[in-house]
Amino acid sequence: MNKNTIQFFKPIIFLFVIITILAFIFSHWLDAHEVNHSVLLIANFILLALIFITGFLHIKAAETNNAHAFVRSITLSAFIKLIVIAVTVLIYLNSSGENKSIYAVGAAMLLYVIYTVLEVRGAMRLNRKKNAES
Repeated sequence: MNKNTIQFFKPIIFLFVIITILAFIFSHWLDAHEVNHSVLLIANFILLALIFITGFLHIKAAETNNAHAFVRSITLSAFIKLIVIAVTVLIYLNSSGENKSIYAVGAAMLLYVIYTVLEVRGAMRLNRKKNAES
């Protein structure tokens, strides 16, 4: 891994660790407030996996000289994440029956927004460094 890759993923991994620790520490409180902490942990892991997949798209786009590659990587990553998340939510809602936690799904969507902001910020930083080096 080069320095750009580490700098891109460092805040995302930090967020993942913090959310995982908080979900474990406050698991009883979350469950008491109808937020299934297991669903939150699974969503956190799925989002991390998606960010790693799409993050490598951004890193690859930052290495090319094509100006449109960066925009395509952002658009493609948003599309991939939205499709995977929508399918995951539909599977969860259909399979959980009476035990579904709508609040956990809402919290997962909030995590999606936070992860996406960090991802786009990191991608913009990668693109800015590439433009400064050119």
